[in-house]
Amino acid sequence: MGTYKEYENLLKMSYNETVEFLLKKYGPSKYDYFSEKSYRRFMNGEIKNITSGKYKRTSEGLYCHHIDEIKELKISDQWFIKENKIPFEYQRKERLVYCDLIEHAILHVLIIKEAPPELGAMGYDAYLKPMIEEWYVDKYIPKPEWMKACRQRAFLSDDEAILIVKMMEKSLGRTYHDTPFDFYEARRRRNEEFKEEMAERRRKADKEWEEISKVYREREEQAQKKKVEEFYYTYPKFKDMGIHLETPRTKVIGLLYDYKYKDTYKTKKELSLAMNPFIKDKLFEELYLALENN
Repeated sequence: MGTYKEYENLLKMSYNETVEFLLKKYGPSKYDYFSEKSYRRFMNGEIKNITSGKYKRTSEGLYCHHIDEIKELKISDQWFIKENKIPFEYQRKERLVYCDLIEHAILHVLIIKEAPPELGAMGYDAYLKPMIEEWYVDKYIPKPEWMKACRQRAFLSDDEAILIVKMMEKSLGRTYHDTPFDFYEARRRRNEEFKEEMAERRRKADKEWEEISKVYREREEQAQKKKVEEFYYTYPKFKDMGIHLETPRTKVIGLLYDYKYKDTYKTKKELSLAMNPFIKDKLFEELYLALENN
């Protein structure tokens, strides 16, 4: 396990100096990150996945870091490897270094400082710093055994974790919490702000939906009004008879029976069966003709 002084000293070193320190501390890798033969075949499109080498030391609580991450983004990601044509030289055992969780984070901090920031920021901001906070400030114990080993290797109290992250953030020109209490309080405020933001979004969405619904209702009312006007323009006599667009089919057929078919069919039910193939608009049309002929 590293010490505060050791971590502080690493943050004062250059990236290359830190790599040299860690190589001496943990020793070099004995294996390449990937099988060279598998790597070549993958790059040639002969296979879909690259076979990993036996480089892992997570059982000892150590991560394996690509030294050339200061030159290339996501060297171990197969999609990036093919897309960016990353050479196998970056995967060789001589280009690997071991480190504990805090040292791994420091390596990425130094990359941010010395190289285009995006090369180190993804690993530090999205993965390593949140892991330090989760494991040591929130005291979360991960389930995978290799993660437990890595957590224990660089074990810190919550106060120590806050202090170390603060040192890393300060080296990047950023501010950070002074105590675990400040950390939790900031999270509580973020959660409250998030809740309020979500509530405001809901209120805004509800208002927008109400406005949209109002427009649709008005359009529907206008469309319905136009239909009614067109209906009574086509069949003016229906208005005084109380016949409208929603008049039940059975009533229309009953009127047809009274005005036109009472001498043709014995009952309204018999007429109804005969009218099954016709839509109601056709029945309206026939009823109106019957009214005019009476």
